[in-house]
Amino acid sequence: MKKKLAAVFVAAALALGACAFGACAPETVVGEKLVIESANIVVRGYEWGPMVDAVVVKFDGKVSGVTKDTFTVKTSGTSRKVLNAYCSDEKGVKSEKETEYVTLELERASITSWGANASPFEYQNMNKWSTKYTVNVTVAEEVKIGNAVYAPKKKANYNVNETEHIVPQTESWKKDTVNYKGKNFTGKDVDITLQRASWAPEGAATDSGKNPLVIWLHGAGEGGTDIDIDLLGNEVTALTTENETNIQHYFTKDGLKGAYVLAVQTPTAWMDQDGNGTYNHTDASATTPQESWYTEALWKAITTYVDGNSDIDTNRIYLGGCSNGGYMTMNMMFKHGDYFAAYYPCCEAYVDARISEEMLAQVKDYAVWFVLSNDDRTVAPNTFEKPTFTRLMQAGAQNIFMTMYEHVVGTDSPGTTYDGHWSWIYIFNDAVKTCFDNSKVTDAAYLTPANCTQQKNMWEWLASQKKANA
Repeated sequence: MKKKLAAVFVAAALALGACAFGACAPETVVGEKLVIESANIVVRGYEWGPMVDAVVVKFDGKVSGVTKDTFTVKTSGTSRKVLNAYCSDEKGVKSEKETEYVTLELERASITSWGANASPFEYQNMNKWSTKYTVNVTVAEEVKIGNAVYAPKKKANYNVNETEHIVPQTESWKKDTVNYKGKNFTGKDVDITLQRASWAPEGAATDSGKNPLVIWLHGAGEGGTDIDIDLLGNEVTALTTENETNIQHYFTKDGLKGAYVLAVQTPTAWMDQDGNGTYNHTDASATTPQESWYTEALWKAITTYVDGNSDIDTNRIYLGGCSNGGYMTMNMMFKHGDYFAAYYPCCEAYVDARISEEMLAQVKDYAVWFVLSNDDRTVAPNTFEKPTFTRLMQAGAQNIFMTMYEHVVGTDSPGTTYDGHWSWIYIFNDAVKTCFDNSKVTDAAYLTPANCTQQKNMWEWLASQKKANA
């Protein structure tokens, strides 16, 4: 009797399948509508700015057997080749188990596509995260999501909001804010908050000695209250080992692990003279110094960071920046010049006519390296760098150099000629390796790209600079 009952039970179990011992397995159905519940774009900095290198898509069920051929992808209308695809967590970290998240690694889009519609930034007086960035996913090979099987050509669109991004290159940076309450250059009481990000080389705190500090000041497009826009708008990540091409090896001599890096972001622009974004260089007849609303706030951001890190070599602090940041580099040189060991202003926007002979005499013995392109239509070289550099040479400067290019040509997109204002690309690509022969600079007419042929490496020079009293 017992054997007969057992046989009946087994037969029933075989008939019922999984339902005999637990919850019934859901029946596989035909997927009608592909659903993306959310999507995070994975962003990386390049010489021209940020680009989406991957997307992490959340579907409405666990995904089975995904490969690089499962889906085709468009980002903001641009077709992107899928290089790799796998289940992951919400941050894009690969999972050995099936999950609702699929990370799709994408081939880099062309610079033409990036400029037209594929950048995760949109420009509204300054860069902001785009509110119009879209991810389009189409099934290319049959795929199971949850209990549904989706046939080829099923597709879903998702509009990525301004918070749905992952930036692996900046995750190792420490990000904070600095508040300054005090007087500005007009004597007015101000309350200013700046964003700040700092990066430390691995092992620096326990290496053979104190390490130098490299500071970068952004251009007008990178102002605001999101420091990642500062770090990605210009390729500031090239100052750290988060980039394949970076400048850290110049600072790893004598047992040191590298240079600390500091970036500071203003809410408007460094050339702001009233806190409302009004530029300080528009009066063509002015001969007074170009004052900034943010001078003392920036001074506090820099000095509090240095004071809070006992491993920084205060004899080797280097300050540079591009455009607005190049202006602010010059401004800090005039205001707090003895604090820094060297300066590297790029396409700087401090009007030469507003630099007095007294100001020039004050800085002629500093270490400064100017970088610009002769076809800069935003900051005209004849109004800014050329006459300033010529005057410094005529005043007897010995450790001041200039590199001038005919055009701006990068390496991330070979053969591409960029806007002539973008000469910071050469700095971040470690491509500043010639300068003028200062002994031949008698007037501004000599300052042409054809004469910029003396072999000298800017980063190698910068890393060797120490304060005069060190």
